[in-house]
Order: sequence, then C-alpha cells, then structure tokens
Amino acid sequence: MTHSKEAMQQTVTSERPDTQPHIPVFAPHIGVDTLKHLTDAFDVGWLGMGATTKDFEERIAAYLGLDNRFVVATNTGTSALHIALIAAGVGPGDEVIVPSFNYVADHQAIGYTGAHVVMCDIRDGDLGIDAAKAEELITPRTKALLPLHFSGIPCDQSGVYALAQKYGLRVIEDGCHAFGTTVAGRKIGSYGDVACFSFDPVKIITSIDGGCVIVNTIEEAQRLQRLRLLGVDKDTTERYKNSRAWEYDVVDQGFRYHLTNIMASVGVSQIKRVDEFIASRQAVCEQYSSAFAKLHGVSVLRLDYSDVSPFIYSLRVKDGRRGAFIEHLKRKNIAAGIHFMPVHKHSYFADCRRGDMSVTDAVSSEVVTLPLHSNMQAALVERVIDSVSEFFS
Repeated sequence: MTHSKEAMQQTVTSERPDTQPHIPVFAPHIGVDTLKHLTDAFDVGWLGMGATTKDFEERIAAYLGLDNRFVVATNTGTSALHIALIAAGVGPGDEVIVPSFNYVADHQAIGYTGAHVVMCDIRDGDLGIDAAKAEELITPRTKALLPLHFSGIPCDQSGVYALAQKYGLRVIEDGCHAFGTTVAGRKIGSYGDVACFSFDPVKIITSIDGGCVIVNTIEEAQRLQRLRLLGVDKDTTERYKNSRAWEYDVVDQGFRYHLTNIMASVGVSQIKRVDEFIASRQAVCEQYSSAFAKLHGVSVLRLDYSDVSPFIYSLRVKDGRRGAFIEHLKRKNIAAGIHFMPVHKHSYFADCRRGDMSVTDAVSSEVVTLPLHSNMQAALVERVIDSVSEFFS
C-alpha cells in the first residue's frame, strides 16, 4: 500500500508532539503584589467579610465610574446572578429570557429563584442576544432579560433596553466577560439596570473566586447585602469595620454569599493593575485578528479591541474542521477551549422553552477559544499565531 508524501508527513507529525512548553487557555497573573496583599490580610486577623471587602467594592465603583449606583460583592459570579435576579423581583413562576450560548451559571441562577428559563438565539456578528428573536418569546409571565457580553464584546444593548422599556421588563446584564469594556465612553455596569461581574480564577481580574452586583438604588443594594448574608439586618455595617453585631434581626431570605477579607485582598491587588492587564490582552487580540483575518476557512469576531476588555479570544472554524484544528494545536502543545456548548443541548435544560436556535447551533459547532493571558509573553503569542496559520495555510 502506498502513501502520499503529505499523508506520511501528517503521520510523522501526529506521532511527534511538540516539546515546547505547554500554553494553557487561561493563566491568571498572580505576582508578589498579590502575595503581599494576602499576607497583610492574614496579619489583620479578620478573615471573614470585613473592611477589605468594603475597600474592594469601593475600588470597583471608582474604576467603573459609578455615579449613584451601588456595588455589592459576593463569593462567586453565580451568587451575584442569583441575588441580582431576586432583587430585580424575579420569583417562582416568572420567566427570564437568556441566551443559550453561555455558560450554565445564568440558567442555574434563574432556576434557583423558582423562575423558568426561556432560551433565545444570538446574533451572528457579536454573538450576543438577538433582541428581535427575544421579543417573539415574551409572554405575560416574562419578568426579565439576562443578556451576556460574550468575550467582553458588547451585546445589542440598545435593542435589549428598548425591548425592556416596551414590555416593562428588568435587565440583568451578565458582564462576567466584560469587566472594563466601554460603550460610548462609559464602562459596562456604570449605567443601565442591574449588572453582574465575576472575579473567578480565570477572569481578567480575580479574587480567587468572587463576583459583584451593581444596582441603581440604595434600597436594592441594602436588600442585596441582606441576601448575601443570611438575611441579617445589621451585619454588613459592622463587618465593614472588622466587627460584628451581636444583637440583630433576620428580616429577609438570605444565603452564605459574602466575600471574605482574604478573597477581597486578592481582588484589591488585581484591580490596581486592571488597566495594565486589559491593555496587554487588547494587544494580543489585535495581533491575533490581524494575522487570522487573512486566512481561509476561519473567521475572527473583531479586529479593533480598543473599547473591549477581552476575557477570551475566540475564532470560528469553518467547514467542519474544528476537531482537526484542536488536535493540530494539541500536537503543538497549545490548549484550546470551546465557549460554549449551548445550554439547550444539556439534558437538564432540554425541555426549557426556546425559540429558533439556528445561529447558536451554527456558532457552537465552529467556535474555538485560543490562549489569552494578561501580560502574555510575546514568544507564546507568536507560537499561537504560527501554529494557527500553519493549519489554515
């Protein structure tokens, strides 16, 4: 049996994996400054929610440029989504319209409230919720819209808010990919209705795990403070002083969702460097897009990242070649991810009401996430570019 020279070369390549260092999809940037903040937090001796939590919230507010909007930090992004939905009035029997093209945290958080998940398709351009298709899903039970800013790229906010105004709906923006993204000069979360962010281990800034909710009124902020700490009425004020209220009332439903001083100290160290982190990521994304936009069989989401705070960098691989592409990168010792498997394909959510999913189904079969790190080494960026270009050439 004979083999072509090309086939023999492919066989040899597949049997000889690259020996260069592995490049992961995610690599949190933790330096000595973070270790110093942690040490200082331990030295204070108040490990639970306290003054450092308050400091982190104030730094978030200052960074986002909040004016008469309020930040409440939580222990995870999912916790933030859950109590944000409750504070927005979502409850048993309500419906919340959310993209299927997202991680399942949004959908689980909706379920925690007793509301029903209704899944919507996305737009081909920005991979955010399709407001026109969302309108087709609205019923008298619809209470809120929960759009995602995929990879930090803004969704159709004007379409979402026009729909919310028309039907009297709340908007809970999932900004977990978009901390620092700006729209018309304003950072996401500094305007609008409710916004949620995540500071989990792989986000642009991390507090090891954590999140926050941003709302427009002090009343909603105080409700969120009670919801994150077992419904207790006085504890937040006292704990912000590294103290406790020994006489208190439980006045609301509540959960163990508060962010500790230790986790907040990591967040404080990270937010001090957030502009540096974002700028480095923007530069890598623009290098990627500049190189990949010229290739046949692949498409990029965006060329200009000047207003985007990019959590991930994704390509769309055409012609059913995604699996082969991921294997090619694996041989080069480069990891690749898939963001996301659509939620309507998961068995637990298979029976949820949904509309046409043609764009979601197409995108989810093509999308591939490439390595993107804060302060990513130039040599690693070049390896990724060379390996991607080799496959599509």
